[in-house]
Amino acid sequence: MLSKIHLQAIIAAWPDDEGKSAHPEVYNEWIERCRRYDARVIQNALGVERILGLTEKQKKLLELSLEKLLSRKDITEVSDEEILGRYELITKHVAPAWVDETVKNIKARQKLH
Repeated sequence: MLSKIHLQAIIAAWPDDEGKSAHPEVYNEWIERCRRYDARVIQNALGVERILGLTEKQKKLLELSLEKLLSRKDITEVSDEEILGRYELITKHVAPAWVDETVKNIKARQKLH
């Protein structure tokens, strides 16, 4: 939990309508802290094994999907099931790993001929 002083510092550092912050280091530190917290919540929901098993394409697509979700909802309002649902949507329906492997094999065979 934030102390009153820390919260006041963050509010004072918040960018104005033109996007300028009086204390960008305080604001940037806060944003980075939020990102680390979001990453921990996502890692807890998915587990390290699932994350490490993602292809690069799946990782990019999942990051985009989660960014879109987090632009609409605060991480504290996102359930583990929502995170898992997006993971399954990407890995099973949008970009299954076997598709990338199949395309890679086809391209390799084409190079041989």
